Amino acid sequence: MASRHRFQVEGAAHTVTLDELVDGRLRLAVDEGEPFFADVTTSGVPGLVSMIRNGVPSRAYVTRDGKGLRVVVEGRTFYLGPVGGAGKQRGASGGLADPPGTITAPLAGVVVDIRVAVGDTIVPRQTVVVVEAMKMQNEVQAPHAGVVKRISAVQGARIEKGALVLEYDVTEAEA
Repeated sequence: MASRHRFQVEGAAHTVTLDELVDGRLRLAVDEGEPFFADVTTSGVPGLVSMIRNGVPSRAYVTRDGKGLRVVVEGRTFYLGPVGGAGKQRGASGGLADPPGTITAPLAGVVVDIRVAVGDTIVPRQTVVVVEAMKMQNEVQAPHAGVVKRISAVQGARIEKGALVLEYDVTEAEA
């Protein structure tokens, strides 16, 4: 039997229809869009979700944030908040994706690897740093193309959730 869930994402209310199939896969549809299929598993690491969507593997890191969820997937951070009676969000404000030109830490941990240097050209989904939290290494990825102009993260040092990792100039193709 399909279940329906309403969420607020970046200021817009959405309905997700979820149906668990007999083979263990999930059939999902966002709003009235075309359904897609996913295999979803959780590991021993709290909040880490591995999924295969229409044959393409990816991972997401999900944590509670007030009454909603903070989801980090493919280098982007989203806040999924509950939707109240008239489609208005309760609790925290909308999307938390970094503005173009900055990358912040999606979670607290220790910076174990910095994979770029000032002056390097970065592309979307490129890993720029690796943060270790709860013995799990989490890749922080660039959301946009650009050129690194300043790195604030320090290898071996602790970084807090939301702290500036680096700044970059967005390339004109992305602007």
